[in-house]
Amino acid sequence: MDGPEEAVDEIGDDTCEEGELLEGEGISYVKEKDQHKLAIHRAHRVAVTVCSMLSFVRNRRHNSLQLQNAVWFLACGVSERTNEYLHFLGLTSSRQTALDALRALTSAAEERLKTVMALLPLRPALGPFVCIDNLDMKEKVHMSSIGHRSMMFHGTWGYVHMPSQELLDTLNGSKLDLTTYQKALNEVKTMDIDPALLMPSSEASEHYHWVMKSQIATALKKCLRKPLEQEGAIPTEPPVINQISCKSPEIHMFKLMDESDNSAEGIGQVMEAIQIQSGLTPEEFFSRFQPMDADLGTCQNLKSLWDIRYPSDEPHNSLNNLVMQLGCSHTLWNIAQTIFTKHLGNLSNEDDLGAWRTLSSLGIAPEKVIQKKDFTAMIQHMEKVHESTLVLCLRKIINPKAESELDPMPAEPKTIPTEEGNSIINKCYEKFCSPHARDKAAVGANPKLHNVLIRLHEFSTVIEANRAMKAGDVGRLINVWKIWSFMTHSLPGLTHYSCYLPRLVLLLTHILPESLSKLLRHNLLFSPSGQPSHFVAKDFFLENQNYWLKYFYNRGGIGTDMNRLKQLFSMNIQLVDSGKSLIHQSHKNSVSLKSLSMFCCMAFHKDMLNIYKKNTGTAQPRISDSFKESIIKYQIQISTPQVKNFKFLTAKQPVWAAKPLFRATKKR
Repeated sequence: MDGPEEAVDEIGDDTCEEGELLEGEGISYVKEKDQHKLAIHRAHRVAVTVCSMLSFVRNRRHNSLQLQNAVWFLACGVSERTNEYLHFLGLTSSRQTALDALRALTSAAEERLKTVMALLPLRPALGPFVCIDNLDMKEKVHMSSIGHRSMMFHGTWGYVHMPSQELLDTLNGSKLDLTTYQKALNEVKTMDIDPALLMPSSEASEHYHWVMKSQIATALKKCLRKPLEQEGAIPTEPPVINQISCKSPEIHMFKLMDESDNSAEGIGQVMEAIQIQSGLTPEEFFSRFQPMDADLGTCQNLKSLWDIRYPSDEPHNSLNNLVMQLGCSHTLWNIAQTIFTKHLGNLSNEDDLGAWRTLSSLGIAPEKVIQKKDFTAMIQHMEKVHESTLVLCLRKIINPKAESELDPMPAEPKTIPTEEGNSIINKCYEKFCSPHARDKAAVGANPKLHNVLIRLHEFSTVIEANRAMKAGDVGRLINVWKIWSFMTHSLPGLTHYSCYLPRLVLLLTHILPESLSKLLRHNLLFSPSGQPSHFVAKDFFLENQNYWLKYFYNRGGIGTDMNRLKQLFSMNIQLVDSGKSLIHQSHKNSVSLKSLSMFCCMAFHKDMLNIYKKNTGTAQPRISDSFKESIIKYQIQISTPQVKNFKFLTAKQPVWAAKPLFRATKKR
């Protein structure tokens, strides 16, 4: 049995071809699809592996293949007993050798992190983007004893995201510093902030008109009709506003920290831990512009810490250099959950035609769709409800007199002339998705049509935000945020978002200089694979990394060891490699033909769209229009001189003395 003294032989002669070197080390990558050539390669690969095994048995330092397998097996959760057997056969190194290799990789990762966090000669006043999130996991012990028992670990983890050089070259480097940022905030004191700045502009309203039509066109093309020619047809994607680059990002993970960001004291300790890992002195780290991404709770705790530490002229105490942005995914998940809960309906009322009725007819258990453990599934269920409802509306436009039993769903979308398809989409928009249609339904005695149209509108904001994030269009995303800035005032449980989200929108659109604003906007999202339409939010990417530590390596059969997770695994997560060509799939969220048929049958019998004026759905309560209700609340607030709901934090100023977001000088 070999021990820690094993080492990897150096490559050797620089004149050798890289492929030959990799093959000699037992590493080879093949993209050949021809089965005959693959069989030849397999036979050659087996021979190389056997030679490597013999070489390893003769000299334990010839262990390139074995060392790689040892690290891979450890990363894949292979038990130590299995690894010991494979080590006896000469296919892998010992587990201790693999752990030593990970320690060496961790030391190298720490040095790389200090390099990227160091003060850059060209931009010493700008720090890289930092994304953090709390990480809670259970360290389980099977046999408890004194000082040895199961306990919860509350820590923080994150990564450094380097902005692309192509983006930095388009910006004014002299404006990317802390002085410019604080100057912009200080100008808020004398700035009249008109509530109209948060309202969607005429261009944004016209764009959302095409957003709704694109969603209708998507449902029509997938389920009912497809245009004969794509040219001239209403597109299934809305116009692009502000597309960001899909270049693969440069990511460097932090070491898992013991400190938790769930309190004001904790966030201060997290900032200190990040400063230590960066290799900078407190004066250097807290004196430069440092953008960060986190969830709402972390932003609130940082605000509380600013308030506690005021006044302070020391940068490492005031923390005024930290610019905390709301995580896009957490914002989407929390607001979508509230909207979904609002429209879910009463599951015990058979006459209630809320979203639960649609989910049930689609074969989805409605009591399990809203879970905090799987927000992605929740968004997908909302999309299914939204798409099914649009299909129902389109069927009534295509054939108003047809009944569902006599007009079944087509197995494949029929081809129609492009002009006819555009006419169907326009009619559907005017009758079911336009503001005029909602106003007309609001005066009806039966609330079921009004509730369906309000649900279509509010669900469409969630669908658009999700699709805009995938497409990497921050302009479309900010337009939805403007709508949500109002809706959060009437949606229950979103009090803090009603303050923080408008502040973020104003910062990115009106308050900060163009270069600084563009830097922050274009780093809200990135594409991990470097492919278009595969963008994710930065906090979503971190949640995926959290899964590896919290579930895979914590429940992989090798026991929970927090020191191992911190020292060996946390900084090496990015080294996970399957050894094959990665295939990035675009998972399509679709509704089956049978499910749609059952939904349309239910909608016909319940007269969900109130076409036949059936006496159904009268027992359900009338759902309010969140956007209109919030406008009324805004009018009341800005007409009151003692407005304290919205405040901007300026440099070296406590939260309680910050400037109100609105000046109550005009009644609107």
